[in-house]
Amino acid sequence: MFVSATALFPARSSDEMDLTKRFEEATAYAAVNVNTLEPHKLYPIVRAKRIPTKYGPTVVLTLRIAETNIVQVFLPKRYSDVVSDEDIDGINSKAVSLHLVYKGYANPSNHTSWPLNRKEHENSR
Repeated sequence: MFVSATALFPARSSDEMDLTKRFEEATAYAAVNVNTLEPHKLYPIVRAKRIPTKYGPTVVLTLRIAETNIVQVFLPKRYSDVVSDEDIDGINSKAVSLHLVYKGYANPSNHTSWPLNRKEHENSR
C-alpha cells in the first residue's frame, strides 16, 4: 500500500516540506537482494545510513540502478564494520563519489565481493 505524504502532511513551512519529502522518499525505495544486482556494473551510491537490526548495526546503501530506479541494499556485517560514520557523512554530503560493484560470489569460500570504486570527476583532472 502506498500512502501519499501530501495527504497526511499538507506542506506549510520548509520544515514540514522537508518532512513530506522524507516521508515520500521512505516509501519510494525498495530493498533488494544483492543477487539481483548485475555483476561488474558500477552502481552510484546516492546515500548511506547506519541502522540497528536484530543482528547488530548495519549499513544500508541507497543505489541508483537506473536513471529513474533507486533501491536500497543492506551491506553484510564484514563490510558494515569497516564503514565509519565519517565515511557515511562523506557519502551523504557528496564529498566523495563512490560506486558499488557487485562481483558475485567468489570461489571457493562463497563470500561476496563488494569493492567500492571512486569515480574521478572530469573537472578534477
